[in-house]
Amino acid sequence: MANERAILCGSVADGSLPFKDPRPLRLRMWGQHRNVHLIIQDVRRAMMKSLPPAFLDLIDIATYVYCGDQAVRRGGDGVQDFGENWRRNLFFRIPVRKPALWKKASVLNQLVTTLSFLSEDEYQFEFEELTKDHPFESYLEFDGTPFDGLVEEVVMFSGGIDSLGGAVQEAIINKRKVLLVNHRSSGKLVPRHNHLLKLLTEQAKDYKPLHFPVVINKAKHLGREYTQRTRSFLYASLGATFATMIGLNRLRFYENGIVSFNLPPSPQVIGARATRTTHPQVLNGFSQLFSSLADKTFTVENPFLWKTKTEVVRLIGDAGCGKLLPFATSCTHTCEVTKQHTHCGTCSQCIDRRFAVLAAGQEANDPGEAYGVDLLVGERRKGEAKKGDPRTMIAAYLETANDIEKMNAVQFFSRFGEASRVLRHIAGTPDAVALQLFDLHQRHAKQVTGVIDQAFAKHGAAIRKRELPASCLLRLVYDSGSAPAGDDAPAASTSPPANAPANYICRKGKCWVIRFDGQEERVYTPDIGFDYLQILLERPGTSFSASKLDCDVRRRKKELKMRTASQADFGNDESPTTDGMDADDLLDDEGRENLGTRLAEIEALLPALQASDSPTRLDEIEELEKEKTWITSTLGAARGLKGRKRKLGDDRNRVRNRVCNAIRRALNQVKQYDARLCEHLVRPILNLGHTISYVPRDGMAWSMSACDAS
Repeated sequence: MANERAILCGSVADGSLPFKDPRPLRLRMWGQHRNVHLIIQDVRRAMMKSLPPAFLDLIDIATYVYCGDQAVRRGGDGVQDFGENWRRNLFFRIPVRKPALWKKASVLNQLVTTLSFLSEDEYQFEFEELTKDHPFESYLEFDGTPFDGLVEEVVMFSGGIDSLGGAVQEAIINKRKVLLVNHRSSGKLVPRHNHLLKLLTEQAKDYKPLHFPVVINKAKHLGREYTQRTRSFLYASLGATFATMIGLNRLRFYENGIVSFNLPPSPQVIGARATRTTHPQVLNGFSQLFSSLADKTFTVENPFLWKTKTEVVRLIGDAGCGKLLPFATSCTHTCEVTKQHTHCGTCSQCIDRRFAVLAAGQEANDPGEAYGVDLLVGERRKGEAKKGDPRTMIAAYLETANDIEKMNAVQFFSRFGEASRVLRHIAGTPDAVALQLFDLHQRHAKQVTGVIDQAFAKHGAAIRKRELPASCLLRLVYDSGSAPAGDDAPAASTSPPANAPANYICRKGKCWVIRFDGQEERVYTPDIGFDYLQILLERPGTSFSASKLDCDVRRRKKELKMRTASQADFGNDESPTTDGMDADDLLDDEGRENLGTRLAEIEALLPALQASDSPTRLDEIEELEKEKTWITSTLGAARGLKGRKRKLGDDRNRVRNRVCNAIRRALNQVKQYDARLCEHLVRPILNLGHTISYVPRDGMAWSMSACDAS
């Protein structure tokens, strides 16, 4: 494994390492060179009692693991382009108070197994005797206020909608005294969290919750990796410590089941790139570890495991707490948060949240103006590489919901194999749990598609008149031909159709779908580069000039427009636009120049063919004459020639650059989601000169029509 780092904590010696690391990372919570500061605020003196050394060790270990996670970068440019070094091999040497306990095989295995699944990394630990202890009080900032009454539950509180729903469930609906543990990773959100807690306290009245904010300050250079998959380990460790302080033997995470089970919302979000914070396997791992440390049964549970986010939002609204929703923060792009736009509207968390709010009928309490991009009608422009293309994310998210809505249980578990693997981590018979799991995801899918159905009814006129941005969700659905039109309306799919070829590239509405080497389909957003790729893959070994390739694409688009002109939805006489380039762009400035260049090429080729005695020359001449007639007619109708004498060399260079750049754009998009396919295509295609061809080394064949079967 190339991405290997050694992390030496506290005052431990360098010593030998399991792999070569010329500059091990040093983390210190105490002493002269301290670079990590754990601060637990507002702890009430009346609750303090001596804490077992094992839990003091747990806090130190969790803090070091969390900071090490942030300090060591993963491979790739971002979550989508994760690269071969996404998985890291992290070695920790940590001083502890109870080294014999932490070296015990069962405890060490629980720690390593849980962390490995949580963050999709490899972990190794060495534990040394802590030579100079630091009492737990050193972490605390007291405010001196005693807490009257008993705490009945310890609840993890992130400040998002699900954790808000948990606080509402405990304090307002069940009328119980709860302790909310809040890890504040960004000071920017502190005012919002404080206001949310103020409103929650007002609603809870006599059952107002106690709140423990936890802050970690660290040296700036230790914040290099933004995925932070081990944050929940620190979060749970603090919660378990507080529960132990007040004599409880459990703590609760509140997270909707769709997020907890971690089935990918689209083919572009897989593995640990989607959160595993409350996955049943992780919570069971926490329970086993904390039980070993407490020397008694300790439970970490998620009471919202069988609820969708819509049902959580509905619970909040039904409890009379809808006005708290605007102050719950779900967005992962906290750096983009402003007073006007508290959520970006494009990340998967914002998409989840907005669908849930609309499906639960709580739009009045969480207005669309708070989102940088409106879920349904907002323009989705391509952003930074690490965030991926927001159009791809939302299109694939909706297609997954469309798929699940029409699946039966057998199809569901065939499509999502990871769903079967989770059954052993949940109490109950496998059959009963499987049916619950399937029902949960079908409810969620119907809630998502129901929002789209209602939106079409509301915005139908604007869609028909094409007044909405072409990249908004409703236009992406409508232009794909999958707008709601009755029970038998087609629904797009990201799973390969039955008996599908192992390799295919085809249009699905406005997007492109590619399957490579028998793997799952990938969905890609419109770009004319995919039109070029399709022709190249369709005719392996054929050499095209750049202008010939562009000419063929534009001719196909015009023919498609003519075939579909009478099939537009909602009774209008416009045809759905095709992906990569609207039909209206067929003869834009680039189109005229590209076709004119191709015409000049044909005029240069014909005399040589006419003088040739090749047996195929007549067929080639006939084909070129037909192409010439089509180009002349098209350009003449658009008045594109203007009698100007063309400079073929200069024009060919411009056309070649445009076409090759478009192919590179498409391949860069492929690289984000399917590195193997990109590697397969780059060498056969990107020997880009005046002629372009696809010559696969392994004789691979591609189909162009597999999407018709889906």
